[in-house]
Amino acid sequence: MPVRSALSSPRSARGRTSRLRWGMLIVLGISSSLAAQQPDSRPGGDGSVTIRAVVAAAWQRSAASRATEARRELADARRDAAGGWTAAPPSLTLVHSSDRLNRNDGMREVEAELEVPLRTPGVRAAGAATAEAEAAAFEGDLAAARLRVAAEVREAVWSLRLARNELDANERRVAQTEALAADVERRVRAGDLARVDANTAHAAVLVAKAALAEVVARVRREQGLYEALTGVVQVPADTELPPATGDLDAHPVLIAARGTADLARARLHEAGTATRDSPELILGMKRERGDFGERYANTTSVGVRLPFGSDARNRPLIGAANAELIEAETTATLQHERLNAEVEAARAEVEQARQAETFAAERARLAADSRQLLVKAFELGQIDLPARLRAENEAFDAELALGRARLESGRAASRLKQAYGLLP
Repeated sequence: MPVRSALSSPRSARGRTSRLRWGMLIVLGISSSLAAQQPDSRPGGDGSVTIRAVVAAAWQRSAASRATEARRELADARRDAAGGWTAAPPSLTLVHSSDRLNRNDGMREVEAELEVPLRTPGVRAAGAATAEAEAAAFEGDLAAARLRVAAEVREAVWSLRLARNELDANERRVAQTEALAADVERRVRAGDLARVDANTAHAAVLVAKAALAEVVARVRREQGLYEALTGVVQVPADTELPPATGDLDAHPVLIAARGTADLARARLHEAGTATRDSPELILGMKRERGDFGERYANTTSVGVRLPFGSDARNRPLIGAANAELIEAETTATLQHERLNAEVEAARAEVEQARQAETFAAERARLAADSRQLLVKAFELGQIDLPARLRAENEAFDAELALGRARLESGRAASRLKQAYGLLP
């Protein structure tokens, strides 16, 4: 007698106990609630969301993205300040003198003096170069931050896809075990099988539902983490192809490391150039008279204050800038080596994932063929129920492994692109 479809209604099993019905309702209620909350989150949906779009959405939510404009304005302000000829805002001194409190003969004197700190051409050029290096380093850090967000999104997408794959497989397993339990119950009533077989079949249903409940909790957790990261409910259905090759010199992390080294080099040059305080241009004007009968006399003056410098003045700044440069250059070298290792590991992971997918596909084919043969044997009474359940479990494990292998192959391709520093 043919076995009923895996989608047949569980109501056909009239001999189930009240506890079994309540357990089924609870698990199905959890699954239905999850499906109602996330109707479009399964892979292979309408495809209205891509990985690139989700990465862009996550970037817009990130702290680095929201502070981008403010930091660019800061960099522009520093460039403008470094390009000016004044090292600091001018200062004005006003002095008024008279003999009103003692003799009061009419002596009056008003003196005004304007002091303007000036940058020398060398210091001005060094400051402008440092400001440009700061702006370039910021852009490099921004690209590296975007790549880090892409890495988080990629991992979140594939983790959720893997969880949804297990959910689909476990839902099918519950439906299949329920159909088998219904058929066994019918055959028990007909006297073809013993009551112990019905108990075994119902126990298999409970085991499948318990596994389904665990996967439902995992999917909810992964979905919550994904939404918190991206602000998007839907999960992208597209996949990324592994790149044939890539240029590590264009990797955002290396660009950021080189930008940090260039900034440290510019700061070292600026510290070595500014060996003294800034000179000052002094513009003065005086208006005075000796007594009431004299006319006011006006005089103007122009002066320059030239501070003396010494090696001790900038030695701490030069030492700090030199240490920063050594650290930045060492970091850039180590980053290049680490990225090379990551690329090699990612390439090996892609190859291993392809092989695992091939093996999983062959295993799934063999398990499905064996299951079909054992189903017929069970219908003819040639094997017992435990053998049939072992075949079902093997087919389920093989199907689940195949789905996982396909998704792992896609994740390996994404990780290879990430290792090369490529955005979706």
